[in-house]
Amino acid sequence: MMNYDSHTLLELKTMCKERGLRVSGNKAEVVIRLMEDDESKSPQPVSIPVQQNVQYGQQQMYGGQPQQIFITNNTTSVVQLTGFGIIFYGFFRVAVGVLFSEWQAEESFFALVIGIAYIFGGVLSVQGYRLGLQMTIITLVISGLLSLAYHDEVSPLSVGMGGFWPIELSLICSGFCILIVAMPLLTANPSNFKTGSPNYLKTVIDMADTVSPIPLIWGSEKKEGVDAKIVVNCAHCNSPLKVPTGYTGNVKCPSCGEKFEVK
Repeated sequence: MMNYDSHTLLELKTMCKERGLRVSGNKAEVVIRLMEDDESKSPQPVSIPVQQNVQYGQQQMYGGQPQQIFITNNTTSVVQLTGFGIIFYGFFRVAVGVLFSEWQAEESFFALVIGIAYIFGGVLSVQGYRLGLQMTIITLVISGLLSLAYHDEVSPLSVGMGGFWPIELSLICSGFCILIVAMPLLTANPSNFKTGSPNYLKTVIDMADTVSPIPLIWGSEKKEGVDAKIVVNCAHCNSPLKVPTGYTGNVKCPSCGEKFEVK
């Protein structure tokens, strides 16, 4: 701050005039007026709002070093938002499939399957599973190929609407959607995702494996204590049924009720 006491009253009043201040009063009043003006123009501390997802780590160091600030990127909300968008789009595809079901039953069935796959992938994404985004990308690729194949038809599998929209629109839509879904996988820390799959998904696979004549394999995982099974055909009605691997002996066919020997 300037030392105003060393100046004359005339010089001080000249300073006041240059700053647009009152020039009346004695030297002490003019000095106070100039000092107050200096304080009003001095930099003031500014409070910076801190986001909730920023973690501050304070480390007290010897030698008076400043504290360090550690910032971590939390992508959970981005993945969940992407998942909700996938679910919404899945319901839209299901609605389109239902709308076309009266006159295009086969194509509508595939549209419903694709829509359900989107919903399922979106639910897994909201729950934080990497598998959800990967499943959605695979569904987008399949949906994009079907959209190109049915581009010239009015179909629930294509946005071409009988060739009304250019084929480039299908390519742009598919590529843009794949990019949106893939961004969290490419940019986020792998530790932000849950690995594997939820227990209820494995339960659904096990239930389907129970009623399916063909063994269903969930990745490379097998439950402990459960033997692998093979499919054999009934000697009487030729219906398929599953028996434990390596089993020999008589079995009863659930379809016809007859017994036959497995060798």
